[in-house]
Amino acid sequence: MTQSRTAGTSRISSVGMRFAAPLAAALMLTAGPVLAQVTPVEIPQGESELFGSRVLTTGLSNPWAMRWGPDDMIWVTERTSGEVTRVDPTTGAQQVLLTLEDVYAGPQHEGLLGLALHPELLQGTGNDYVYLSYTINNGTAEEPDPSAQIVRYRWDETLQQLVDPEIVLGGLPAWNDHNAGRVVIGPDMKLYYSIGEQGANFGRNLRRPNLAQALPTQEEVDAEDWRTYSGKILRMELDGSIPEDNPEIEGVRSHVFSYGHRNPQGLAFGADDTLYVAEHGPASDDELNVIEPGGNYGWPRVAGFKDDLAYLYINWSEAPEGVDTSTDPLPDDVPTFPETEFEEEMVDPIATYFTVDDDYPIGEICGYICDPTVAPSSLFYYEAGENGIEEWDNALLIPTLKHGVLYVQHLSEDRQEAEGLPEAWLSTQNRYRDVIVSPDGASVFIATDAFGSAAQKFGPEAQQTSVLHNPGAILMFGYGEQGGSLGVAAGGTVGGAAAAGGGEAVQEWEDPNTGKVPAKGGDKVAVVTEESDVAEVAGRGLPKYAANCAACHGPDGRGNAGAALVGNQDLADETFVARTIVHGFGYMPAFGGRLSDQDIAEIGTYIRNAWGNEFGVLTTEQVEAVR
Repeated sequence: MTQSRTAGTSRISSVGMRFAAPLAAALMLTAGPVLAQVTPVEIPQGESELFGSRVLTTGLSNPWAMRWGPDDMIWVTERTSGEVTRVDPTTGAQQVLLTLEDVYAGPQHEGLLGLALHPELLQGTGNDYVYLSYTINNGTAEEPDPSAQIVRYRWDETLQQLVDPEIVLGGLPAWNDHNAGRVVIGPDMKLYYSIGEQGANFGRNLRRPNLAQALPTQEEVDAEDWRTYSGKILRMELDGSIPEDNPEIEGVRSHVFSYGHRNPQGLAFGADDTLYVAEHGPASDDELNVIEPGGNYGWPRVAGFKDDLAYLYINWSEAPEGVDTSTDPLPDDVPTFPETEFEEEMVDPIATYFTVDDDYPIGEICGYICDPTVAPSSLFYYEAGENGIEEWDNALLIPTLKHGVLYVQHLSEDRQEAEGLPEAWLSTQNRYRDVIVSPDGASVFIATDAFGSAAQKFGPEAQQTSVLHNPGAILMFGYGEQGGSLGVAAGGTVGGAAAAGGGEAVQEWEDPNTGKVPAKGGDKVAVVTEESDVAEVAGRGLPKYAANCAACHGPDGRGNAGAALVGNQDLADETFVARTIVHGFGYMPAFGGRLSDQDIAEIGTYIRNAWGNEFGVLTTEQVEAVR
């Protein structure tokens, strides 16, 4: 079912998903059917053949934010390298304008994030400023203590560099998840910043208190203690001070403009100064919101609408130690809160993607990729004008990470409501991170993640893949142009109700070191038991680890986008290892729908006994027990 003001999770408060693999495939030259964009309702697909397409530039280290500069160049932040780069929108030539020395980049949401250009940049007024948001580490490599800051740089035309950094607002909450990090300058010449709740009460941060509903006291504001700014939209003067016309919330005026947000990665103003926010839902109910000053948007007590559908807030930070999070039903001493018990006044989203019933098979189809969310990563308001894309007039453009699709959400005439379901356009096998449109309204530029999982569009009938066709790139789509070299998946509609289990992926355990794929068929390998030879089982697990796990955890087990496995004492717990691989944990996806019990036992045995670890076998029976 959907709701719209269009519109879910099974009991989701703890686990989620991404397994990254920075693998480049050959550029697709022909279009094919959309195979794996799972949505609970059918989403109409736009006429992507109206666009020509090409790869504008490649080699970017996780581009995060793009802005069209007054020099008719694309300015872009690269999250993991900490670089601000300028890209020629015609040739794709790159010029690095700044490399941050103090940026702290983690696997998912840390690093150089937001970018805002002063409206008078290069206009001769002296306001040649660029605003950046990024994370820094106040701790050590072994025990990181990250925070976020917004820093203003000056553009030096002679040096062609960004210089003279000045911290506008520092000491903002940050962690290893859900930092959001979008920054925009509004039509009121105020700076707006979206900040997530750092993944609190979820996955690897299960025991961290969620502060999205917490509000600062006057004492905290006076002391410049911003700890409660998690899960908020902030509004500030360009020097970082608190505007006098900011809303007073519970008697306190602070930078907080709205609160109760989860991970608001989309932040954009419309033509009539409406502020829109797109934010990630837990496993359903991604939200599209119109921001009201002082508004409460419900998280974590409410996901989407206050309807008790497929979401229950479980406050793990106040649960007794040692409680098994997979226990069903939960013990009575674990605090739980149905959505309809939330009595605070809250602002409903104008659309959710998507609200489902309690019996929707969340996590059971192909892991998080097939859950009823689209993972909205940014937001851009579009008006066609005289020569623009008339099919997109008065719409919000929403790039999606999971689907490699640009969702086009049409708005009502007054721009305060969502009109119907979104349309899916420009579908490729990538993770879309940001979108901008050229000033003439006819050329669309989409930045892609350098690694991660997405819906599979081409090849075997799998539903998810970590093979991205254009990782770390900017893709260009020209309206009214003919042809192009970029493979754009086509098909009438996408999605529709899916059955648990989904399609079975073709497994090709290619060893990245040898390039060889083991022969298919042959005798069935015996199940792994306590008596199995550890070295033999680990040897079978090695190529499967290389194909499925090494991109995140590293071929040497020292971590990359995932946790380090070398010397990791959690691996001593067979149940933990089996459950983590089967059901996922934090940003690691569930592999139970993709790998057999035998595969997982072999991979688990390998990681428990590689790189100096000596924890013995993970048996097939132990894997079966956690399903």
